[in-house]
Amino acid sequence: MPERRKENRSCPIPTRFSEGERDRLTQAARAAGVTMSDFIRASALSQPLPPPRPQRANRPTVKDGEQLASLLLAVGRIGNNANQLAHVANSGSWPDAHALQQAVADIQWMRHTLMQALGIREPAPTKQERSGP
Repeated sequence: MPERRKENRSCPIPTRFSEGERDRLTQAARAAGVTMSDFIRASALSQPLPPPRPQRANRPTVKDGEQLASLLLAVGRIGNNANQLAHVANSGSWPDAHALQQAVADIQWMRHTLMQALGIREPAPTKQERSGP
């Protein structure tokens, strides 16, 4: 299959459609296996439709967006916490046990919350996870 050269399409043309027209365009583009932009472009310029795009693999559906948002916020704090722990270690000290236990608990909470938000049932903890520090 010859490779199509990618054109620089940097000139948007605002167009308004009614909801019914948009729905018809969406259905027609899906049926053809192309994006709505490709479908409209081919129709407006009397060009053949491009080849259908391959279907994307099924992705897990987010079951709880609020949980996922709180998780993303917590993940964003990891870098800061790791930097603080590294600073303490580089100064010749060792972080207190409570701070390390809290970091472990936070990471376990993030893993659990992510699994819930994605609707994935967690496997039973391994022997090492159960014994913990």
